[in-house]
Amino acid sequence: MGVAILFNTQTVLLTRYMTDELGIAAGVAATLLLISKLYDAATDPLMGWITDHTKSRWGRRRPWLLVGGLGSALAFIYLFNLPSGISSIAAVFIGLIAYSTFYTIFNVPYLAMPAEMSSVPAERTRLISWRVKAIGMGQLIGASLAPIMVFWFGSGQTGHAQMALILGSVAAAALVLCFLGTKGVHQTSPESSNRIDWREAVALIRANRPFLLLILTKLLQLTATAISLASMAYFFQHGLGRGLKDLGTYFALSSIVIILIQPVWVRLAKQGGKAKLYAIAAIGFVAIALSWFWTGTGTSMTSILVRSALSGIFVGGLLLMGQSLLPDTIHYDWQQNGLRREGIFAGIYTTVEKLSFALGGVTAGFILQFIGYQSSLSGELVIQTASAVSGIYFLSVVAPAILMLLSCIPLMYYPLKESDLTTDTNHAT
Repeated sequence: MGVAILFNTQTVLLTRYMTDELGIAAGVAATLLLISKLYDAATDPLMGWITDHTKSRWGRRRPWLLVGGLGSALAFIYLFNLPSGISSIAAVFIGLIAYSTFYTIFNVPYLAMPAEMSSVPAERTRLISWRVKAIGMGQLIGASLAPIMVFWFGSGQTGHAQMALILGSVAAAALVLCFLGTKGVHQTSPESSNRIDWREAVALIRANRPFLLLILTKLLQLTATAISLASMAYFFQHGLGRGLKDLGTYFALSSIVIILIQPVWVRLAKQGGKAKLYAIAAIGFVAIALSWFWTGTGTSMTSILVRSALSGIFVGGLLLMGQSLLPDTIHYDWQQNGLRREGIFAGIYTTVEKLSFALGGVTAGFILQFIGYQSSLSGELVIQTASAVSGIYFLSVVAPAILMLLSCIPLMYYPLKESDLTTDTNHAT
């Protein structure tokens, strides 16, 4: 829940905060995000290797949960409470690099842990369904409550600053609880013979066809998601004529549905065919995304909320199936090679996540620049041109739908079934 609060708040509000509150040009904002995400992605495999080889009384992964969690929350608060006496561009860049560093420190070991906790695929799916519920709670807070809080606190830089102080503190508490709550969980330890050089590791990863197909799917899907989230605040304001309060309401309903729908997706996953369910969820996302193309300033809030609820159903499926397939592919690697390399695979997986959001964020920023979107300082009123509004529709509706549809192609060739995975009774919870 903690990282979901930080992640969703930044994804929904940060680009608009830079362009409409700090006066940073959209292209410059996109460049800052791109550099920070590329840096973030480059450090993920290294962090995976570090966690695989960490030795402490708390295990390989858990110490990093505490360091990365608290650091991420503090960096988040800083981003919306920038110091005076330094240019906005420099201050934002420092915050982005700090946040990226600590987010990696937390997220890589966190993603590696489910593969260690159990070797039973169905058990991992149930386990990860609770993670998805927590993500839904984090989205409810970060993507829906955060915009409303900015409105409550008077909007502008002051509203963003107060929002960040409160939500950053809530996220910090949640991340500390993640560290405390994982005491005693099953963790694996690599044998000394498992230490292989990077060229061997890359060769073995390339041989894991299910993993390669999964990360290709995630690259396309998360790029679509990043573009959609980064542009939604602009779409609500300039396409639908609605403010942050209505945007928060939209995300609130979607988040609640994501949480409530999890038992349904888990039940469907028990019947097998997680890759097929993954594709169904993606196609549902495409249908909802394209439906926005026929909306405008006269669209009722009821119509908007219907889309929100339907989106929550399919996003809930995307989250669960994508995340439950990851430990399956890691299990497959162990089954084929006898190596405990959860951290390396988690690092590569998060690298793809970061690259996706780098591509999505920079695409959104540069398209806004290309279509002539006018940035502004806090409190200024700028009327966007008709071509800029049309560009926002393309950015928010068409581009995500195309990428999400393309993500179904690698899923058609995903070969791994739960029946292919053997159970290590010493590894089951």
